Amino acid sequence: VSHELKTPLTAISGYAELIGNGMTGKEDTIRFSNEIHSNANRLLSLINDIIKLSELDEADHQMEMERIDLYKLAENCVQMMQVTAEKQGIRLILQGESTMVMANKGLMDEVFYNLCSNAIRYNKPGGSVTVTVGTKDERPFLSVADTGIGIPKECQERVFERFYRVDKARSRQTGGSGLGLAIVKHAVNHHDSRLEIDSTVGKGTRFSFLLPERLIAKNDA
Repeated sequence: VSHELKTPLTAISGYAELIGNGMTGKEDTIRFSNEIHSNANRLLSLINDIIKLSELDEADHQMEMERIDLYKLAENCVQMMQVTAEKQGIRLILQGESTMVMANKGLMDEVFYNLCSNAIRYNKPGGSVTVTVGTKDERPFLSVADTGIGIPKECQERVFERFYRVDKARSRQTGGSGLGLAIVKHAVNHHDSRLEIDSTVGKGTRFSFLLPERLIAKNDA
């Protein structure tokens, strides 16, 4: 954590010192200010993710379960990330059907957001991200698949480790905290499920999981 926080703080301190000493022209001042803003956002993202993981690590962390539609959550996430995807030339696709479950809404939001964010971040220009929600083997099913750079076989188990990055340069450039998949794994584990990964280098990656049958939300009737 110390190492991850030190990098953006060093950049912010350096740029601010140059501006404060009057050593920059108008163009450099604008550029350095943008760099400070970018690194500050990265710090906020890191801190927020660290707080989320700390909450999930609490042994007595109690989840509030409620009746939610996974498809609706996925739809909201896709709409929210549409602009980000379009900026990178990525097409977002949502498919499936209404799937009612008893789950923690906040954690499920985190799952969708982090998986979709990664799928966009590690994709290729002109690529796509497909979010699927439905049932499989009579159990609630969710998957996020991309047409991106893929993950080497030897790295596939490690991607769930905190701060582990397959492509460090791209992750830092696009603001990745290195904690997204750790949060997703925690959230999925809290729902008594297991995150599966299927990836081929150069072709893309699919993350998916099945929720237990007992979490299917029964009709009010």
